[in-house]
Amino acid sequence: MAVGALLLSLVACSPASTGGATASTGGTLLYGLDSDVPKLTTPQNQGSASMILNAVLHRGLVQYDATGEVVPALASSWEEEAAQTFTFHLRPGLTFHDGSALTSADVKASLEYMADPAHSAKLYTAAAGIASIDTPDDVTVVVRLSAPDAAFLSFLADVSGAILPSETLGQADPTYVGAGPFQFVSYEQGTSFVVKAFDGYYDADQPKLDGIEFKIITDQTARDNALLSGSVDAVSFVGWNSYNQVKSNSNLVLDSTEGPFMYLEFNTSGTGPFSDPRVRQAVAYAVDRQAVVDSALAGQGKPLNGMPMPEGSAYYDAAYADYYKQDLDKARALLAEAGYPNGFTATMLSSSQYDFHKNTAISVQNDLAKIGITLEMNLPDWPTRLQLGAAGDYDIAVYGTSGLTNDPSFLTQMLTPSGAQNSSYGYDDAKLNDLLAQGRASTDETARRALYNEVSQYVLDQAPIVTLAWRAQAYGYSTKVAGFSNIPGFLTFDSGYTLAGASLQP
Repeated sequence: MAVGALLLSLVACSPASTGGATASTGGTLLYGLDSDVPKLTTPQNQGSASMILNAVLHRGLVQYDATGEVVPALASSWEEEAAQTFTFHLRPGLTFHDGSALTSADVKASLEYMADPAHSAKLYTAAAGIASIDTPDDVTVVVRLSAPDAAFLSFLADVSGAILPSETLGQADPTYVGAGPFQFVSYEQGTSFVVKAFDGYYDADQPKLDGIEFKIITDQTARDNALLSGSVDAVSFVGWNSYNQVKSNSNLVLDSTEGPFMYLEFNTSGTGPFSDPRVRQAVAYAVDRQAVVDSALAGQGKPLNGMPMPEGSAYYDAAYADYYKQDLDKARALLAEAGYPNGFTATMLSSSQYDFHKNTAISVQNDLAKIGITLEMNLPDWPTRLQLGAAGDYDIAVYGTSGLTNDPSFLTQMLTPSGAQNSSYGYDDAKLNDLLAQGRASTDETARRALYNEVSQYVLDQAPIVTLAWRAQAYGYSTKVAGFSNIPGFLTFDSGYTLAGASLQP
């Protein structure tokens, strides 16, 4: 049976939801997904496509709403003491998709799983601070941290903070069973991922759709064309070259935000060139960031010359944001000082699946050639690129990300070993780790700003990563789609949360 027919047969008996202020036709949303996720492992960082799937299949104790605020999810309420003790009250009668009860025991098991460094959980940096978890009854969870953490709730709101059935944690199979608004129907590798509405979801007014068929369309042009032709209702990652076409189409919406950014990672393990901060600084001075914006992002972005702190944030400081400017002579001098007057050859890891990743790599390759660094390119598909990155199978790599939270503690994900894909392989600096920990623990805003200014100066001096450009990030969708929206800024990749309230209008 075809995927679409299978979904229709499964949801035919489910009436369209009429909850909410706007009447919905129910029906199936056709969504163009930018990447395949061959084995969904919810606690791990598997990229933006996995975040969309996790957002429809799963829920954590809290989540983000469409404005980026932390709101209740599986926990209907909570109390907080000094940012160190959190008491969560679960909604009564919660169940997973398989009909089993979701209790405090599942919450405890899920959080403990994330806190184990062996599991490479995306939220390890938050969960590692848990000192104890008590479950006085089936609907109460008391989490005590070893030190205050002003960002704890905002980390838990990420889609990877989902609560899973305790018996499935660490399983070999994909993590499809959750407590989210939609439940798994079928998966065809490289082609489609299908979900249907979960009748047992805790919000009686959601989901409004009968189901979603995610069409896996990894080619950017093909995905844009699918949106423009109407063969899908919505897509992730509208290509920058298609922005104007989508904007000018009266049947489509271009929902864009600026928050994600591009940067370079380094393999700092061993005694290779990039273990020396002077070499990394040389790279920072060599790259032409405007060229990245123009050639890789089609002008839809702006240079990022220093710390990736958004303007408007209480922690933004222009002195740290506008730090590195292209200076080839200074870059060559730093290489010579580090013992590489004639440069060297290194492997550059990026991905051919996304043009902007590939073109960023090519732009950087051209720049570094000017100071004697020859880059040999490795441009696999995205899942393979993630595997190679996790294994440290590169010298220098292109990566794009967004802050895991709007709180400046998101820097931990990029600057410590716990960051996994987001951080440079092998980079582990005791001083920086301590500064970041102090920033997380401080609840006084003035003290926090001072600490994160110190972090910024140290990071710019050591250059464990080299930032390149802010980039625009847009979802495109039909005007018939209501309720789905791009959560602004850093939280754009959590936008799948809003699919719970999405509907198809007549």
